[in-house]
Amino acid sequence: MNKYRLYIALLFLVAVVVDLSGADSPSGNDTPGVSGKWQLSWQARLGTEQAMVELEQDGSKLRGTFRDLHHSCPLSGSIEGKTISFEVQVEEARPYTIAFKGTVNGDNISGTSQAQNIGESKAYLGHGGEIVQPEHPWTATRPGGPATLRTETSKPGTLRTSN
Repeated sequence: MNKYRLYIALLFLVAVVVDLSGADSPSGNDTPGVSGKWQLSWQARLGTEQAMVELEQDGSKLRGTFRDLHHSCPLSGSIEGKTISFEVQVEEARPYTIAFKGTVNGDNISGTSQAQNIGESKAYLGHGGEIVQPEHPWTATRPGGPATLRTETSKPGTLRTSN
């Protein structure tokens, strides 16, 4: 009878350990949970841009909102393991998409972004002979307090801030 109880206790312990091994990720695999608010910065054509991104994760699917000083846009994407990608649909006179790809490392994400679907005018790729990189580096962190959007331009002394 004691062997039977020991066997049941051992099975119970194995079941608990297996259950806890997937507790850190929403789908039980190596995919981290990224739901919530993120402070995002990226190197844009005229300087460093910043935005707030709010992500909602359903397994490997992502959706949410991208907010900067000029836009509030929907986003959609995916996460597989630590690789994240999402697209921001900017709707204005000349609509375009910004594609973000990166790697999640705890409360930090880093990667590259690229403007897409910009049409024949190439208006967002540079003016007056500017040299433009096709991909721009970006980073995101989970903010510890209230977030502030900041945009720094290449013009000296110009800094805009909004809450």
